[in-house]
Amino acid sequence: MEMVMTVSVAIIAFCMLLIMFAVVAVLVRVRGFVRELEKFVDTARQHVPPLMHDVTQITSDVRSIVRSVEREMPKVSHAMDSLRATAAEIHELERTVRDKIEQPLLSISALIGGLLRGFNAFWRTLLR
Repeated sequence: MEMVMTVSVAIIAFCMLLIMFAVVAVLVRVRGFVRELEKFVDTARQHVPPLMHDVTQITSDVRSIVRSVEREMPKVSHAMDSLRATAAEIHELERTVRDKIEQPLLSISALIGGLLRGFNAFWRTLLR
């Protein structure tokens, strides 16, 4: 029994030694990770203020653009209304031109075409 107890204590001591080596290896890795983390934090600390300044500047620019757009919206709306009215007037003018000029021109061109055919037929008849 004493032999079993001695072997058990030796096995337990060996296991504790293995656990201790594993804990030391993990702690060494954690220490390296913490060093890298400190370097990252220092780098971030150096880069964050300029970045925040740029973000603040961009936000300010966006606000001013939005304010300008809000001020100009009534003018743009008025311009669009004027453009629609002008387009309607141009359409009406086109219709008027078509009604008052196109029809008489078509009639005159038909009359001239008929006269030319008549003269052509007359000359052909005379030449025969």
